[in-house]
Amino acid sequence: MKKPRIRYDCILFVLLMVFLFVPIIQEWGGVFPVRPLKGFFEPTPKPKLSFDNYRSNTYQTQIEKYVSEHFGMREPVIRLYNQYLWSAYNKTYCHFIVPGKEGYLYYSLAVNEHYGLELSKHYKSNEEAMIDTDAELRQMNKLRYVLKDYGIEFLAFIAPDKPDVYPEYLPLRDADTTSIHIDDYFSRRMTETGFPFINMTDWFVNMRDTASFPLFPKTDSHWHYASVYGFDSLFRFINTLNGEAKFPTLHIGPPIAYESDKLEGDEETLNLLFRIRGNKTQYKSNITVEPDSTHRKPKVLFVGDSFIYSMAEFMPIREIMEDQEIWFYNNTAFEGFDNKTESVKDIDRLSHILNADYVVFYSAGHQWREATYSFAKDALLQLCVCDSLFESTATTLADKFRNRDGYDNLTEEELHEKMKRMLRNNPELIPGLEGEDMPTIRNTKRIEKAMLTNRIKADKDWLTSIQMYATNQAISVDDALNEEAERLTNNEPLIRDEFVFDTAVFIQMKKQEIIKNWRPNSKIMQMIQQKAKERNLPIDVVLEQDAQWIIDRQIEEGSLFQ
Repeated sequence: MKKPRIRYDCILFVLLMVFLFVPIIQEWGGVFPVRPLKGFFEPTPKPKLSFDNYRSNTYQTQIEKYVSEHFGMREPVIRLYNQYLWSAYNKTYCHFIVPGKEGYLYYSLAVNEHYGLELSKHYKSNEEAMIDTDAELRQMNKLRYVLKDYGIEFLAFIAPDKPDVYPEYLPLRDADTTSIHIDDYFSRRMTETGFPFINMTDWFVNMRDTASFPLFPKTDSHWHYASVYGFDSLFRFINTLNGEAKFPTLHIGPPIAYESDKLEGDEETLNLLFRIRGNKTQYKSNITVEPDSTHRKPKVLFVGDSFIYSMAEFMPIREIMEDQEIWFYNNTAFEGFDNKTESVKDIDRLSHILNADYVVFYSAGHQWREATYSFAKDALLQLCVCDSLFESTATTLADKFRNRDGYDNLTEEELHEKMKRMLRNNPELIPGLEGEDMPTIRNTKRIEKAMLTNRIKADKDWLTSIQMYATNQAISVDDALNEEAERLTNNEPLIRDEFVFDTAVFIQMKKQEIIKNWRPNSKIMQMIQQKAKERNLPIDVVLEQDAQWIIDRQIEEGSLFQ
């Protein structure tokens, strides 16, 4: 019997049809399950065709970008290309991650700082960098001096950088040995000026060879389990600063090892098809909190970068602190370590600062060039400078700069706004904050009002009334708190006494809280988007429906009003 001949042309035709129609089917109906890409990007809205935008070529540009973000099987195609770059050339398109030797991953900024290559991008000389650093530290010391008047301690810690702890796996670079390292200079100057801080870097370098676990994962630039020892050291250090708020004693047992296929943060961000080969062993913490009547759980405001988030994963934070607030890069405010977020600029910053027992600035060493992400400047203004002084100083500066080159073509309004920006960037231009002396002025009325709002927030029933009032009036809770504080100051009838408990308003308030917590959570929002697509409904409608479902379950269980 004659053996049938293989028709390669048929096979090629079938493969061609697959490559042509599978993406079309996927784009049309999302038939095939795909692993979503990690990372953040602003989606391009689908443009509408018109004669004008077609003639100006705007439509063509926008539709090209839209199609590149929405074509079928986009995710596996991008992962396949990323895998090719990684496997063939040890490269990645992720600009902030640097591949090292043996599959190690590092932050590019941390690598540059380790080799002394970062400072020259921001300063003309070491002397200029030191002047800038001295000014920042001077303002940090002034802020600490002011906060002490209200029983609040301000301190800092420097988290370790992976390149300093594991330099042997770094990619080779030509180092600049003449450049200073800003975190080292900060450490020296904080020691000289008496500013309280703790530097984890040297300690981690010394303990790496004796530790029974890796201080950094191979494929992530953040400390993981090792952060337990860093945070324990921080709490012990804080306990030496004053006799007011005391952290309880922690006992750290041997780490609990386990095997996991979970991708580390940086490896996940690479969006590869396959895992980087390495040890899958991860660790759980084994911590007990020693009860002690002399200790109480303090309130802490953390200002800094992402190194703080290991605390939520590895530390029993609810047993250690009464309350935690995180101002991520002094930009986004998190209440605790959950997903309830607001922009820092939109909250009543002064009352939040004065509500803390400790304010801690923290950052990995390579980011200390930006210390304290303008927090110290803004906090000084909030605590020391009333609106009238700020405006009058801006007016005085405007008179001084009005006829100078670069300012003479500005309108009065533009000039005044520019002067206010100048003051926010350098509060020491304001009388009472200038020079080496400690501040001699206070924003007394605003401080008194902020303390009143904190008194209201400490009363659970009072705060619930304020939250319901805010929901009913469609205003922020901070605005409602400020209104209640004004009424308290002026001996006017209080919102608490006038606003009767309304079940419908309370339910709407709780529903808004649920939705607000969902929005920053990418996994939850992906599920919501999928539901919206299946139901052919807007995302906001599905959010309302799902939040209402949870409220209904809580009502059935009797837990909503507890």
